[in-house]
Amino acid sequence: MDIDHMPRVRLCGIMGRALLAAGLSASIGAPAAGQTAPRPIGNAVVDLSPPLPRPSGPSCTVTLFDRRDFQGDEPLPLAYRPPADCPGPWHKVVLEADFDVTTGTQFDRSADLTLGGATLFLGTTMEPGETYAPHWHVARDVTDYAALLRTPTDGRAILVNYLDKDHDAHVHWGARLVFYAGEAPAPDGVVLPVTAGLARLDSQKPMVSRTIRFPRNLTRLAIDLFAIGQEREEFWYDCAPGNLAQRNIFGPPPCDAPYREVEVRIDGRLAGVRSVQPDIFTGGINPGLWRRVPALRALNLPPARVDLTPFAALLNDGQPHVIALAMPTAGTFFRVSGTLIGTVDPTRPVVTGALTANTLAPARIVTRQLRAPRGPGAIGTVQTIATRADRVEGYVDTPHGRVVTRVAYDLDQRLTNTRDTGVSSKRYDAHQTMTVTTHGTTPSRRRIAERDTLAIDIGVQPPLYGVKNGTQIAQASERTISGDGPDKGRAAQTLTTFAPSFSLFAPPQPTPNRVTVTVHDMDAGGRRYDKTAVVTDDTVAYTSGAMTPPAR
Repeated sequence: MDIDHMPRVRLCGIMGRALLAAGLSASIGAPAAGQTAPRPIGNAVVDLSPPLPRPSGPSCTVTLFDRRDFQGDEPLPLAYRPPADCPGPWHKVVLEADFDVTTGTQFDRSADLTLGGATLFLGTTMEPGETYAPHWHVARDVTDYAALLRTPTDGRAILVNYLDKDHDAHVHWGARLVFYAGEAPAPDGVVLPVTAGLARLDSQKPMVSRTIRFPRNLTRLAIDLFAIGQEREEFWYDCAPGNLAQRNIFGPPPCDAPYREVEVRIDGRLAGVRSVQPDIFTGGINPGLWRRVPALRALNLPPARVDLTPFAALLNDGQPHVIALAMPTAGTFFRVSGTLIGTVDPTRPVVTGALTANTLAPARIVTRQLRAPRGPGAIGTVQTIATRADRVEGYVDTPHGRVVTRVAYDLDQRLTNTRDTGVSSKRYDAHQTMTVTTHGTTPSRRRIAERDTLAIDIGVQPPLYGVKNGTQIAQASERTISGDGPDKGRAAQTLTTFAPSFSLFAPPQPTPNRVTVTVHDMDAGGRRYDKTAVVTDDTVAYTSGAMTPPAR
């Protein structure tokens, strides 16, 4: 397997000269009263992520590795052993990690952690400053990986950080698993990595695969997908199709279309898909934007879970099957990983059934030029629309009767890019849903609806905050889970950040002029978490509301 360990190359100069103008409006619940006075941020990172729910019972901790200085590109080997103090069952398992960067100069770096080949964490790091040494904490619920964590296994932690006279800041990282004793939320199943950690996909090698012989009593199956763009693919949404791309440093890189998706294939057949959303890291576009507040998801990239249950019966035939991850439209390269999570029937050694329908195909992509360019090195206004409305259906015969599962994929993704001499704007708006409907002894319906929007401006006109030439980025993300299940709820985040623009001839200012970030979260019990932070230079003011049930 070809796994890339090279550092990501920052292309903020290329991206920065390419973009300009406008805003993003997103509807979000108003925060409750409770505003604080502005106060210095110090070395903290402003992070409004809602606290991860934890059980109140006893817990125990397994240290994966203590805080250490990561230098060079050698992976840190891990030797995981289950906790002797609480051997299970576990009601919840949480991966926790702490990062810090010393003062100085350093690129943003990628960090990932795997156990038994399964990726448990993927994120990026903050960039420091001459007087700013950022530190932050991340947590991820890994309860669904309990079957993997019941036995000793090896792993690795990777954070490639090169030091030289110009990049002298050190990056430290430590990680642990916290186990909460209690009744397990679901019976143990199977955890099967498709990739041994993160694998490289590019135009020369757009697919990675593993041959797996599955247990013959699968009843449900899903896959967790991670994908992170590298080099120019960090800004895949800035590429231009065909001859619209200007093949020089001031123009966008060429591509078939500014759209990326990860395909899951079973024996060559398309079985699941996931559209990739733009992620901006703290060296991206203009590092001055992210000195105190990272872009949404940047420090703790979440996996996307795709339901493959309609294929369970096909995989129960006792034969080896090729499970592949593909990205046919990848440019320079992406790093991706996939881990299969399955449920088995403990009462039957063999579960039969069939795949009955599959209309999945690559997304339908249409690119059109809305306005011709007005000068050399420009593309005018170009819009790319990607759509999908596909279904997969299959059934398994259980001791309680036949269970039919239908997975519906719907996508509407639009990217409008205007670039002329002195005029540029980018508008991204993506809606994608996955609806899983089950018919059987206990019918259910679960719908995951996601919307991501992004607007990027460089050279904002009219001037903002007294700055004649500024960079502004507005980002919003909303995820709603409805229907049956304990995890239903709505989580929404918005972020608007502004900093003076820069070029190769003028470095960015050490802090942004203005950042506003808002988080709204409502869980299945109707409890709400609302918080807003306004950052001006190196001070922050919060407005927050307690996690309380809404008024009736």
